[in-house]
Order: sequence, then C-alpha cells, then structure tokens
Amino acid sequence: MDQLTAQDPRRIGPFEVLGRLGAGGMGLVYLARSASGRRVAIKTVRGELAEDELFRVRFAREIAAAKTVGGFYTAAVVDADADARVPWLATAYVPAPSLEDLVGECGPLPVDAVRWLIAGIAEALQSIHAAGLVHRDLKPSNVLVVEDGPRVIDFGIAAGVSHTRLTMTNVAVGTPAYMSPEQAKDSRSVTGASDVFSLGSLLVFCATGHAPYRGGNPVETVFKLLREQPDLSGLPVELVDLVRACMRPAPEHRPTPEQIQTELAPHLFSRDDAGESEGDWLPPSALELIERRRGRRVPGARAAAAAPVAAPAAAPVVPPVPSAPPVVPAPYLSPAPAAAAAPATGPVGGAHAGPAAPEGHWGPARPPAQPEPVDPRTGALAAQGTPAQGASAVPGGSAVPASAAQVSAAGTAVAGGEVATAKLGAARRHRRDPAQEVQLSGASVRIGPGPQAHGVEPAKATGPTPAETDWVRRAGALSAAAPAPVPPAPPVEQPGQPRWRPWRFRMSNDVWGTPLVADGTLFISSFEVHALDIASGRRRYKTRDVAWAVAVDAGRLHAADGPHLYTVDVADGTERWRTSLDGWVYSLDAADGVLCCGLRGGGVQVRSTANGAELWRAEDAQQDYENPQSGPALMGGSVFYYGGGRLRCVDARGGLPRWTFPVGEDVPSRPVLRGSLVYVTAGTRVYALDAATGAQRWRFDAPVVLFTPPSLDDSATPAVYVADYLGTLYALDGASGQVRWQARTASRQGAEPVVLAGRTALIASGDTLYAFDTADGVERWRYAARGEIVGAPAAAAGLVHLGSRDHSLHTVDLATGRLRWELGTKGELTGSPVTVGGRVFVSSKDRCVYALDAAYGTAVPDSR
Repeated sequence: MDQLTAQDPRRIGPFEVLGRLGAGGMGLVYLARSASGRRVAIKTVRGELAEDELFRVRFAREIAAAKTVGGFYTAAVVDADADARVPWLATAYVPAPSLEDLVGECGPLPVDAVRWLIAGIAEALQSIHAAGLVHRDLKPSNVLVVEDGPRVIDFGIAAGVSHTRLTMTNVAVGTPAYMSPEQAKDSRSVTGASDVFSLGSLLVFCATGHAPYRGGNPVETVFKLLREQPDLSGLPVELVDLVRACMRPAPEHRPTPEQIQTELAPHLFSRDDAGESEGDWLPPSALELIERRRGRRVPGARAAAAAPVAAPAAAPVVPPVPSAPPVVPAPYLSPAPAAAAAPATGPVGGAHAGPAAPEGHWGPARPPAQPEPVDPRTGALAAQGTPAQGASAVPGGSAVPASAAQVSAAGTAVAGGEVATAKLGAARRHRRDPAQEVQLSGASVRIGPGPQAHGVEPAKATGPTPAETDWVRRAGALSAAAPAPVPPAPPVEQPGQPRWRPWRFRMSNDVWGTPLVADGTLFISSFEVHALDIASGRRRYKTRDVAWAVAVDAGRLHAADGPHLYTVDVADGTERWRTSLDGWVYSLDAADGVLCCGLRGGGVQVRSTANGAELWRAEDAQQDYENPQSGPALMGGSVFYYGGGRLRCVDARGGLPRWTFPVGEDVPSRPVLRGSLVYVTAGTRVYALDAATGAQRWRFDAPVVLFTPPSLDDSATPAVYVADYLGTLYALDGASGQVRWQARTASRQGAEPVVLAGRTALIASGDTLYAFDTADGVERWRYAARGEIVGAPAAAAGLVHLGSRDHSLHTVDLATGRLRWELGTKGELTGSPVTVGGRVFVSSKDRCVYALDAAYGTAVPDSR
C-alpha cells in the first residue's frame, strides 16, 4: 500500500481513506474503513468517464445489479455512488494475493489446485451471471486467493465502460491476453460465454505460468487472439480437454459455469483427504504467501507440521477408482489428445533472481546456492538428497540463518528464518499418490529465470563462484556444452570520476514497454511515468497522472493518459501545460517543437510543444489496426500518416498536404526517411518514394506478408532489410530495389525490425537470434535462448543484448555469438533492452528496472 499524496481524498462517501492500493485503467484504488472499522477497497473512476453521462447511467444500473450478487467466491459490493463528482465503488477488502501474484511467486500450480481454483471461479461466475451481469475483465489480477478458495473482484464495472462513447472508436474493454474473440471485436454485445473463454485462459495461466496469447503489445496480442490457436505449452494433459472446451471460438459451443463445476466435481471429492482442510489443495509455498499477505507468520500448527520428522515406511497406495462422471451436453465433451506434449528442455544451471530490494538498491551480495531437487507436485524440496543450507555467506565471512527474504527459486528456505529442511515434512504431508502426480514442463516453484524440465540434473559450476551477485549467470555456470566465455576488455575510467555501479529500481505497480533514456534520465511507464537518474538509480520524480503514450524531445516529456495531454520538464518534472482532446490518444511523436498525436477512430492532431496550442488536425487516418508502430510519424518537417489505404505527407506546422500515395488496406509499417527517399512496407510490398513529391522510385513484391519496417545501413549505397512472417530476410538495393541476397530463418510473428551492427544483420525468430553478414548474407552464428525472444535485440560496443521469455537478459559477443553473461529476473522482460554509454537498461514484469554494465552485467571491473 502506498501513502496518500496531497491530491488524494481523505474521505470517500462514509469511508475514511487509509492509503492507495494501486491504479488501473478505470482509476485509482484506495484502502478505506467504515465507522465500525470494517476495511473496504474503493475503486474510483477516471475523470473522462465521470464526464460521460451515458457511463453514469450504465454504471448505476450495473452497480445495482452487482449489489445483488451473492455467492461464497465473490467479494461483496458494500456501497457505491454513481452520482458523486468522482463515481466510486466499495467492495469488501480481502487481504490476499491475487492469482497473478501467487503464480508469479510460487510458480505454476499442481493439477488438483488448478481444478479447485477453477471450480470456485466458475461458481463465482454462476452468481455473477445470475444477477444479469457479465464480468468482461476476468484475469489473474482480478482473482484473489485465500485458503478457503478464490474471490472474484471487479465485476459490474467493465460492463458500464463497455457502453460508453470510448468504445465507439475501436477501444476494446478488457485485457487482450484473457479476453474472448467476440469481446475483442465488440465488447458491448458479449454474453456470459465470454467469461467462460476467459476462465479457460485463467486455467492455462494457473497451470503453466503464462497466458494463452502473448504479444509484444496489446494490438499484437489481439491479432494472435483472432487468428491463432492458444499457446498451451506446458499444460498438463489432464486439463487439455477442459481448456479447449472453454476456449472454443463459437460462444454457443462453450460449457456453462454449472457444467464446468459438474465436470470438476468428481476430481475434487473423490480423494480420501478431500475433507481435511481447504488449504491442503495449495502447495506450502502458496499457503505461506497467503499468510504473509495477511501480515502474519505461518501458524504454529503448520510450522510444526513442516518440521523435519522421520517419515514412516510408505505402504503401497492403490489409486482410488473414480466415480462415473456425470452426463455432460455433447458440445462440451471433446476427444482426448493422442499424447501429451513433451516437456520443454530447460536450463541446466545458473542462479535465480534474488528477492526484490528497496528502491534503487540491493542488499548484501551472496554467492548463488546450488539448486536443490524439487518435488514437481508440491513445489517443495524433495525428500531425497541433501538438505539445503540454512546459512548464506555475507561479506566478512560470517554466516547468518536464511530468512524469508532469501528464499530461492528452488524453495531453499522457509518464512520466519527456519532452515530449508523444514520443507521436507510439508513435502511429505502434501505428497499425493505417484500415479496422480503431474510433471509440469514449466518451473515447479518460481517463474524465471527460465523453465527447468523435471529430471534434468543441474550442472555443477566450474571455477570459483562469483561473489558479486546471485542473479546473474556467467558463462562458467552453464553446461559443459556451452561455448567458453570471451573475456571483455575492461573499460577505461577517467581519474577522479566516481565508479558507476549497477542498480535496479522496484516499482509498486507493473511496468511495461521499453525504457526510454534521454538527458541522463531513464523514463519508464508504470501507470505514471517514472524518471530515474541513470547514475544512481534513484527516482527524481514521477508524473501525477497515468501515461499510456510517451514522447521526449528537447528537454520536455510529453504524455497522454487517454483524452488528456500534459508536458513536464525532463529535469525536474515541473508541469508546463495540460490540455484535453476529444478522443483517445494511442500514439505520440515529438520533434522540432511539434507534437503529433494519433487518436482512436482515425484522428490526427498536431500541437506546439511550447504551450499545447493546436496547429492543425485531420480526421482521415482510419486504419483496421491502430497501434503506436503504425501511428502518425514526424520526420524531416513532415507528418506521415495512413488512412483510407493511402500514405499521406503533410507539412508539420502548416498542415498543408504535400502528397498522398496508395499503399492498400494492409497493415503498414512506420515509414523510414533516408536522404531524399521514404521507405515503407505494406502487405507484401516495399516502396521507395520520393520524399518531396511522393513519386514511386521502385517497388519490391515479396511472396508473403512482410511484418517488419525497413532497416537501412549506413553505407554510401545503403541496403534495405525487411523480413516476412515465414522468416525470410531480404537485403534490397536502396537505389533500385533489386535483391542483393536473401536468407532463411524460422517463422516469426513479431514485427521487430532487423537490427544492424557494423557488418552484421541481427534478426530474432522464436527463441533464436540469427546473425548474417551484410555483404553476402552468409550466416555468421545463431544463439538459442530458452524461451521466445522479446522485443528487438540491442547491439553496441561489440555486444548484443537480447531479452527472452525465460525471464532472462542474455548478452552475447557480436563476433562469435558466445554468451558473455546473463541476467535472471522474476518475470518476463517487457519491451526491448536499451544500451547507452556502456550500460544496458531493461525492465521486467517483476516490477523492476535494471541498469547493468554492458560488458560485466552486475559486476565491476575491479571485482573480477
């Protein structure tokens, strides 16, 4: 919980506000208490929604229905006021982790726990639908988990938004990774079947640790949702049929929440120990997290049960014969797959990310602990093998007991300072019949830095253990098959200058996008824009409003929270001006004193960066897919934007049209200006246009759709590099459009452009980064990560930095492709890494921003 600021209210309705819980797309969320001391969570509504009378009418109607929702698995609506100056809704406060936090910290859940949670959520949906509501935003962060089951929150809100004017201009209400296809197309006409699709997506997340649809940005995620099958990698075979039934494209063919409960009931109530305790469904690590969120230590009874005891000889266990399943309507049943997907091969060694530190600092460094065997069913330490060490090394050679803050990804310690061997009793107590155990292909305890396949023996690190950190894996800690590291040359330091050291900064909310570095400051979006000093990692300031689009130019930071624009000084965050627009801003671009805004529904507005005054506007920029990559672009004193199948060039300040060129209705890329030519890809074509007149100089036609915008090298006669979705890389002559060479990689779904570094062209396909010689297209090397590569790689000073869905940042040598060092985090990386001045910056879904030495990671040269 964050402290209140001067702008936060001290009372909302009859409730006293205690603190700020967070912020979201709807508005701010506060913790408050009633006159009798009962705590509630109050969600307030954004200003632009409050000004919409249609929203207020819908909001009042939906809240009246939400108050009638009963059921054990929902958080009750306590009070609301749709007529207040700032409308608000108060629900019972549940001090518990969300499903997102639970899986993020404890890893994918066992099959029995997943079934238990999904049955509870299905019962909650049954209550919500019975009141005539559709949730519309069922996602992991809207499900709280306590010992006796899940609690679904935020129902009755998204429905009010979905009928406002904001949704009339291609604004989908919901979270793309978990919404249904029909909701992505029109969120105003969905039924309860849409929530069932989201429930299937939740099931995938619970059992695998990842969403069924993952894209680099919301638009890409929606694209995959509408055109591709869900990603079920790592999903246990026992749950495949239920997921496929819930996520059927046709809403009428999905099961109802009642049918889902009926299907799961035999699995939940046929166990011998099903009636002992509700918490027994969850692994010990999840129960400990729930207790910590309540502000309590693990109860004495559970701690005593977790103490190491001599296990009695196990008698042969005969699997119970399940009762006959109830009859389910035909549309719900589907044939079982022929075989389960093979578990993915994970890493064979390396340290996991350490605990989150206070803002901008790490605690004492310690060497990484050797991974311990983990029970794949419970996530606890396996009974066999040596106990985990109960002490950790600190500078000075002393030893201290492992605390809760030192819990490793393999579960090497327990809360309250107890040694890790206390896990053994809990592991035995929670162990099921081996015939019922599930071998997950994802991480069994904690997500990141990369999944580890069950049964793979960790390789022993060779050489001395690096003492500077516990969350960077050096090449020496990899398997023997990995190439030897290439020692970097130490950087030259100027005498008298303070030594820069790596840092990380932890946010209180999720971070997203790619870090932006300008004027010695790093900008990162975490609802608000946070400005961090790149030298120390300390926060200089943050904006007071949410920012969905950001641009920096000439010492000014420009941001939009949707329908509002505001500008602050880069140096100290002083606000310079603020204005309101009559639409939702989805892209910003700033250059030469001009700020260009792309608005949902085909609008373009150009304003002065000095005072926000409008210079001109256009309404002919309609596209099928509106995203920052295809939004209006400022280049060479002109604004380039798409609309009606044409590329338009307009004078940036005067708004006078210069030329238009037909490019078709295919999703175009951001144009690239080089000299007197403008290069653009659209569909299967690459165009080179005269920047002054728009006349076509040449055109290249590819066999399939080209996803990437053009990339140009710095030679006198530049080459143009583009790639299609099948993974074919083309090098075109910049003057004639003729193919100089082409090369093949694996198929790719992202739209990241080719990255050029000297005589090397870099392109990622799936989990592999390919390097080609720009002269002849010969492959120089390829590097395989343990997960799909996120964003575009960053290359500088002979090094290449790339992020992966294995929750790691990999740094390899540009000449050889050999691994230099690797950063492991506790979440997927967001956006692309950024390199500036010998440093690399990257952000992660563990709510941290990392600043590292590009050559040494978290180390410093004199510590080697």
